[in-house]
Amino acid sequence: MERPKPEPTRRIERVREPSRPVGYALAFFTAIVALWFVYHTITAIILVFLSLVTSIALSGAVKGMRRRGVPRRLAVAITLLLFIAAIAAFFVLIVPPLVQQASQLIPEIPRFLARAADRLASRLGDYPELQQALQGGGTAQGQLPSVIDVIGRLGGASLSLIGFATLLILYLSAVLYITSDPLPLMRGYVAALPVRHRAAGIRAYRGASRAILGWIRANVIVGPIEAVASGIFLSLMHVPGAIVWAALAFFAEFVPRIGGYIMAIPPVILALSVDVPTALWTALFYLLMTESLGTFLAPAIRGRTMRIHPAVLLFATLACALAFGLLGALAGTPAAAFAVAYYREFYLKLPPEHVRVRAV
Repeated sequence: MERPKPEPTRRIERVREPSRPVGYALAFFTAIVALWFVYHTITAIILVFLSLVTSIALSGAVKGMRRRGVPRRLAVAITLLLFIAAIAAFFVLIVPPLVQQASQLIPEIPRFLARAADRLASRLGDYPELQQALQGGGTAQGQLPSVIDVIGRLGGASLSLIGFATLLILYLSAVLYITSDPLPLMRGYVAALPVRHRAAGIRAYRGASRAILGWIRANVIVGPIEAVASGIFLSLMHVPGAIVWAALAFFAEFVPRIGGYIMAIPPVILALSVDVPTALWTALFYLLMTESLGTFLAPAIRGRTMRIHPAVLLFATLACALAFGLLGALAGTPAAAFAVAYYREFYLKLPPEHVRVRAV
């Protein structure tokens, strides 16, 4: 009896995994591509982040109306209508006077700078080296193109009118979508977290939201005070463009601590064209206003909800401004709020077996 022939064994070919150097090279290449993509889309990323921050701020108004018995859909509709109406009022009531006064002010800037340079040169008559450096070896008029060139370079970072309108539409659309229906985004956020970290992730997001609401509340209270005080003082001192600089002072607290000093630079320069005492009084006014409001009122309001040290806010604002410009400066404080909230939940609230460092 013949034995059955054994079936031929099938040769199983193993797929060779890439060697470790090849894997490292692929990972490095992927990281480079990701960084390149983020670098070229950072404006869109910051814009979406600011849309999220605005939606969190508007959610505070929605929750307030819901506590008074207003249905959610109606509360969202009222909040969005008021938000759009406020933006429209800004462009209809405030922008035209600003544009008109700016159009009258811009042609006078060379004359103001020339007068300021002449006054400084006369004051520095006893210091010929400084006077020569100021005049560039010639008259003050010969130095004007370089000054205007510097101003042009600073303004070159600003967006064109069409680009600004496009970004504004995208920003408003993102705010409308996130505010009207935030549940899908929140579900996606929670689902993306590991199961054991979901509770901490939810607490961190809520903590960041409370901090952002405190930041908005501080800006809404302090901003009008700075705007009104600046407008009255600059008008009494006859500084050119008082309305323009007063309107800009409203947004000073959106960049904590350094925003007031940044807004003070143009009025002080133009006040120097009037006379030196006016420039000194203007600088002293902005110093006292920024320090008094930025040291006492604004931190007291922020401290109740944000619970973030002013040094952290200052570092975050400077770092984001240097890295990403104006949009980065606006996003610095909200980014610090999120970073601190997640740091507290995922690092400070470690299990007991982890060693904690005590403050000395």
